[in-house]
Amino acid sequence: MADTGDRFSDFTPYVASLNHEGRVAFQATLRSGGAGLFTGNGGPITTLADTTSGLVDDFFSHPDINSQDVVSVYADLKRGGGGSGVFQISNGQMTTIADTTGPFNRIGPLGPTMNDSGVVAFRAGLKAGGDGIFIGRGSGPLITIADTSGPFSGFQGLPVVNNSGTVVFRADLKEGGRGIYQGHGESLTTIADTRDLFSDIGLFPSANDKGSVVFSATLQAGGAGIFTVTEGQITTVVNTNSRFESFRGALINNRGTIIFFATPRGGELGIYSGPNPIGDKIISMGDPLFGSTVADFALNPVSLNDVGQIAIRVRWLTIGRSSSAPIRLYN
Repeated sequence: MADTGDRFSDFTPYVASLNHEGRVAFQATLRSGGAGLFTGNGGPITTLADTTSGLVDDFFSHPDINSQDVVSVYADLKRGGGGSGVFQISNGQMTTIADTTGPFNRIGPLGPTMNDSGVVAFRAGLKAGGDGIFIGRGSGPLITIADTSGPFSGFQGLPVVNNSGTVVFRADLKEGGRGIYQGHGESLTTIADTRDLFSDIGLFPSANDKGSVVFSATLQAGGAGIFTVTEGQITTVVNTNSRFESFRGALINNRGTIIFFATPRGGELGIYSGPNPIGDKIISMGDPLFGSTVADFALNPVSLNDVGQIAIRVRWLTIGRSSSAPIRLYN
């Protein structure tokens, strides 16, 4: 898809995203100076926006791309005295979803997610104090999903919005503990928390349009695993009673495909599509790749699509290059 050859000098620290048609969106630093947002699907790379336009000073998140080829991203502005915001880019036009000229003193961190109708979910800090999770579309009104005026003391990871407009997020509680919650803006539902079964919950839950949520967690009884919740029913996908010793997180798509980040016993951190560390491995640290060795990789809930592709940012050890590339899971 892209590498640190003639045009690009770096892709870190952000991940690549991709839509269901296999188009990848990524942020990159340019060898000629500045940075930009780009898309591609294995052919020519298209520039969506860059810092030479006089509008954007910098990008500070991954770009998320939906099936309409609309992209959302966090950026610092040059215009209007600067400030930061979350924006949509479509057909060469940049639309402000929210920025720091309004009630927010900070946008982010991490990055936005977006559904196919263009609803963007994002985290932000409030000038009045506290933090929250919000959704917006185009230049329309913002909806508060959750904030720290209630039971939550803070938010972790990134909020994930599906095509029904439901937002799934991970939050810390003022009374202690943490959980995964979902909401539309009127009420919240607890998906899982640390009051009963779990002692800790991973930072990056993922959700699909069918209402299934997947996440990593440690158990109060000991051990850890990857779990799904669908209509209140908790199911274990894989746990430390298997050939894995630890888990980092998981992604799910609308077909129910689950991939997860885990470390096999005596092995290296990798990405897997099932319980067999050999047969179900997609990629892991130390693997040979493109004539070199994998030294690092990154992806998050925006990096898996419904046709079984994932977009992975990879750093190769020997030649020190980074790449954003879609890798097909299944034929």
